[in-house]
Amino acid sequence: MAQYSAFRYKAGNSFVHRLPAWIKILFVPACNILIFSLPWQVAAGFVLAQTVLFCALRFSFREQCADVMPVIWYGAFLYLMGFGAAWYALARTEPFWGAAAQAAVRVAADRVTGVRVLKFFACVQSASLMFKTSTSLELRAGIETIEHAIRRWLPCKKEAKCAASVALLVNFIPAVFALWQQLSRAWLARGGKRSLRMVLVIIPVLFFVGLKYAADTTKAVLNRTGV
Repeated sequence: MAQYSAFRYKAGNSFVHRLPAWIKILFVPACNILIFSLPWQVAAGFVLAQTVLFCALRFSFREQCADVMPVIWYGAFLYLMGFGAAWYALARTEPFWGAAAQAAVRVAADRVTGVRVLKFFACVQSASLMFKTSTSLELRAGIETIEHAIRRWLPCKKEAKCAASVALLVNFIPAVFALWQQLSRAWLARGGKRSLRMVLVIIPVLFFVGLKYAADTTKAVLNRTGV
């Protein structure tokens, strides 16, 4: 089950795995800017191209879904809120089922929400590609390379001072999803069910476990740097 954790690195020898990490790091913001600046057809093209690339890299459908599932839930939440708002506005003058039917039609025709979710989906896919094909050490080295390049043009020291902190922040993203998966498995192993109650119970635990993980990481960094 660990392989289905969101944004988890998967070992491989593909051309994307061998690509320098700094290129993949720069690709993510560049991709996001293009997606949100250009028409929705570009975002749809990115989704299709990235899906084909994931399949070519032999990432299973389940592994791909693990990363984009939050976007799917986000889209469902937006449409649910849109349906509720439309139904509430129509319920004052229309019968219950008539208002519900018209609200459903309005939500289905909501092009703005659909485009927003599609673009967000494409952006998450690009971040997923970076995390799944780059180790934490490669990401740190890539951030250091970018910082060194920036410092050459700035009146400051050449040493990369921020790379370690940024790398810790970036690598904390897959760690949070891995912790969530561990807590979910523990809940299910104890007879719990996937429900709203599970989410309400796990979120506070995730907060404290995340703080413990951050504290342990801090101690490890301090021990290695001798500070």
